[in-house]
Amino acid sequence: MKLPMHPNRRIIRSFYFTAILLIFININSFAQLRDTSVKYINEHPNIIKLSISSWLLYPSSFHMGYERVLNANHSIYIFGGYNQFPVKLDLGIQGTNFTDARNKTGYTIGAEYRFYLPKENKYNAPHGIYLAPYVSYYNFSSNNTLTHTDSNGAKTSANLNMGISLLNVGFELGYQFVIAKRFILDAEMFGPSFTYYSFQAGISGNIAGSTQNETLQAVLDALKAKFPLLSDLSSSKQVYRNGSATEKFPAIGFRYAVSIGYRF
Repeated sequence: MKLPMHPNRRIIRSFYFTAILLIFININSFAQLRDTSVKYINEHPNIIKLSISSWLLYPSSFHMGYERVLNANHSIYIFGGYNQFPVKLDLGIQGTNFTDARNKTGYTIGAEYRFYLPKENKYNAPHGIYLAPYVSYYNFSSNNTLTHTDSNGAKTSANLNMGISLLNVGFELGYQFVIAKRFILDAEMFGPSFTYYSFQAGISGNIAGSTQNETLQAVLDALKAKFPLLSDLSSSKQVYRNGSATEKFPAIGFRYAVSIGYRF
């Protein structure tokens, strides 16, 4: 007997097939719009970019990208960099503090293929409106200390290790400005995606008045309160065993970015 599909998975599957259909329609239409008899010459096909928006999302980050213009209305763009997951949580456990991570790190890498719309743009690539299918991967890890102080001033502590990774496949709409022929302002404005999350967490040690599993439950509840996209963590079952949890689940994600760059 076939079980009914979960509503979230039905939405994700519909979104995924719609995205693929739109990409193929756009590829076909863009190929027909430009007059191939006109010779195209791009004197500055290379662009190096620095992300501005990543600093707003991740306090310690450095994201860069490279775009290569292929012809009058196509380019390929690769990006990546270093980032830290900004986690400082209120666990709601009286007398327990969640310290800043002693060791936290992360990275991202991705690529997209851009179609600059010839009917909408006055100039050739890389100036103007574009659509782009993309894939990206984010990975974060951290090691934190939980410290509990009881009414007598006695302290107990536990270590919390967390890791989160996100694989995104989607498409986006953006606009890129070319200023004084060499300088770039790139705004990736709308980028829905199918996102697959992988989450791992483990606690070693105990804090007074709370078991490892109860503490881990408080951590996950605090994560969901701060980051709504993680709302599916432990949504249908208890995943705790010996103070550890592992979950993988799909969701609808979103991408946007603002970068500055230089052409050469």
